[in-house]
Amino acid sequence: MTETSFRHRALLPLMVLAYIALLLAGALSGTALPFRLAVPAMLVAVALSLPMRRMPVAMAWCMCAVLVLWLDWRGHAHAILDTVPVLINAGLCFVFARTLRADREPLVTRVVRLTEGPERLESEGIARYTRQVTWYWAILLGVQVLLLCACWTMLASARPEMRIWARIYLHVGGYLLPGVAMLTEYLFRRWYFRHLPQPGPVAFLRQLVTCWPQIVRGARDTLPSS
Repeated sequence: MTETSFRHRALLPLMVLAYIALLLAGALSGTALPFRLAVPAMLVAVALSLPMRRMPVAMAWCMCAVLVLWLDWRGHAHAILDTVPVLINAGLCFVFARTLRADREPLVTRVVRLTEGPERLESEGIARYTRQVTWYWAILLGVQVLLLCACWTMLASARPEMRIWARIYLHVGGYLLPGVAMLTEYLFRRWYFRHLPQPGPVAFLRQLVTCWPQIVRGARDTLPSS
């Protein structure tokens, strides 16, 4: 990957942080402007994560972007944005869970193989651990989806102060919890396999960004038959 391509992909987490900040400002202030600014931030963040060079994906994304902007123009920005964290967490849960089938390589196993090399999986306990971590993510994200759905329903029925906290968790906790879970698992892995050499956090994130397209493509593949 070129340095320009890496920097392009690195813009995604910055746009996500801007998106979360705007949503939090809107929830706390009760004004619509931050939510309206969050819509284009969301569109840019998703665009940066899609393989836009593929014509079907690009066309589908353009149609979705036009629909989102039209709904926002009609005054439905809140409704659009309130569904985003639910859909993102549900999608991630599905991606992790589907790789736990017997004919697929667990997603975390594939991440380790692509970022650290296939020889890493030959170390004692690594292959079993990566499968267990894939289960960990599937279950965690499944519970997270249930919590987010509960917050989403509270927006229509709870008291005004409860709606504020429900929206904060929906748009901040919806992304913060997976981030904290990722950091916790990383620190545990560093301690549990402290007898093995491991990449530092910056090197790990760089490798993850570099290999992300292969990781996503591989999550759809079945293991070759023996």
